[in-house]
Amino acid sequence: MTGFTDGGTRTTTRPGQPLACVIINPSKRRTTTAVRGVLERELREAGYAGPVWLETSVSEPGTMQARLALAAGARLVVAAGGDGTVRSVAAGVAGTEARMGIIPLGTANLAARNLGVPVGAPRAAARVAAHGVDLPADLAWVRTEAWTAPDVGPGRTESAETTGEADTLGGDTATNAPFPDGSPPSTDPTGAADTTTSPRLSAEAARAVRTIQRATRKPRQWARPTLGDEHACMVVAGIGFDAGLVASTRPALKARVGWGAYALAAMENLGSPRMDLVLSLLDETGQRRVERLRARNLLVANGGRLPAGITLLPEARTDDGLLDIAAIDTVAGLAGWSSLARQVLPPYAARYSEPSRSLGRVVLRRGGEVAVQLSAPALVEVDGDLLAPTQGMRVRIDPGALLIRRPPT
Repeated sequence: MTGFTDGGTRTTTRPGQPLACVIINPSKRRTTTAVRGVLERELREAGYAGPVWLETSVSEPGTMQARLALAAGARLVVAAGGDGTVRSVAAGVAGTEARMGIIPLGTANLAARNLGVPVGAPRAAARVAAHGVDLPADLAWVRTEAWTAPDVGPGRTESAETTGEADTLGGDTATNAPFPDGSPPSTDPTGAADTTTSPRLSAEAARAVRTIQRATRKPRQWARPTLGDEHACMVVAGIGFDAGLVASTRPALKARVGWGAYALAAMENLGSPRMDLVLSLLDETGQRRVERLRARNLLVANGGRLPAGITLLPEARTDDGLLDIAAIDTVAGLAGWSSLARQVLPPYAARYSEPSRSLGRVVLRRGGEVAVQLSAPALVEVDGDLLAPTQGMRVRIDPGALLIRRPPT
């Protein structure tokens, strides 16, 4: 018989009885009081010992607690909190045989939405965490860094197998192919963004810096890597408009009106600057594809569902071993945003027009690994947590890294 201490309360396990641990964000106190009793009852009915409750903190948002739970022998680790808590716990559980449950207590709750876990219904989520089926889910890993643009033009491809450069960009000769929206490329023959000689790019860089300055007027603590130098990502990493939206969302307003606070922040960021970027993608066939894109927003996603019934990336799946990339751009001011809205808003899943024929332009790509270089610094967000400004980002997918408790099909 083994005891585990939780705030002075001793939890006892019988031989063969699996242990459950719950990692909870204490800032969600108004919700957690009701959840605690329900979850404990459901877990006991499912035959689990405990649960042991571990609280997160600003300095330790969940990964360390997950490792402690596993060291104590936990067979089920439940993350109770928002997307930040969920991704941090996932980083600690990934690659192990432990099961992971989710009690969504945040604002957007993107991970729960994309995994089919009940949102806005803590009792139902608790039942799924205790009695649901265990299904594999992928986990993305994000690393931000500065790196040099390759001398490869848009649309050129090469095989990672034949070059032996699966983790680096190739050195093909650049081309003058146009951007996917039909606009001409820079006259720079390398395809690199030279902000010291191009007036247009210099102006864009200046606008990007001003955007960052506005978004970070107040002191801010950037999200730290969850493991090594990488950030765990359950659903989406965003550069540009998406990160600006996260940066300008007011916490007090978010607490009062929920995800509607993001909609108000979106209105404030409609003037987000366009970004010139170089995208290197290891696609589904093992080919290394490098191209130049222009966008106000770049999303690298492991799921496509958002609040308000929006399905931004209909083909995205949490268990297909692939990343879905969307380069989103608009022209002609509000007319461009209106065009984009018509393509993505419910009641239907997103239906994208040909980029060269629309004011709201979306270029879609898929692959298992992606690297991005920006012409100017930009903010990055990962599952709603803000990362420091960067000019480079790499994302890889770890297929089947997690076993998530989900509703029976």
